[in-house]
Amino acid sequence: MCTRMLSTATSMRPSIGLILGAPVGDTDRYQLPISVKAVLVEDGRACLLLNERDQWELPGGRLEKGETPEACLLREVREEIGLEAAVEGLLDARAFEPVPGKEVFILVYRCRLAAPGEPVLSPEHREVGWFTAGEAESLVLPAGYLETLRRALLREK
Repeated sequence: MCTRMLSTATSMRPSIGLILGAPVGDTDRYQLPISVKAVLVEDGRACLLLNERDQWELPGGRLEKGETPEACLLREVREEIGLEAAVEGLLDARAFEPVPGKEVFILVYRCRLAAPGEPVLSPEHREVGWFTAGEAESLVLPAGYLETLRRALLREK
C-alpha cells in the first residue's frame, strides 16, 4: 500500500497534490499537498532548523509544479541554509500534521553535504543546529521526526 502511495506521490503533478486512495485527477476525495524534507547528515549529526513555532524541523518544503522531489529538496536546502546537498535515498513517506488541522504528505530523504560550507540561515527560521539522535531527543520536534532521524543516523555508523 505504502509503495503504491509513494509511486503515486512521486509521479504525479505537484499542483494536484496527493489524493489518498484515488486515481490521479480525481479531486472529489481527500487531497494533501506534498512536502519534501531532508535529513542532512554530516559527521554523525543531522541538520535541524528552529521554526516560528519553536519546533526543530528538517530542512525542506513544498513541491512546486513540474519539479521532482529530489530537485525540490536540493532547492529547499539551498534556500533555507545556503548549502549544496546530495540526495542519498528515501527514508520515509507518510501523511503528517505539522500544525492542528493542516495535513501534508511528506517524503523524507537522507542527504549529505555535496561540499563543505557554513550554513547561512534564511529569514523563515531562527536557528540552525547539527544534532546527534541522542541530542535530538531533548528537542521539541514534530511527531515522527525523531524516529526518521534515528534511522538516517544509524546508516552513518
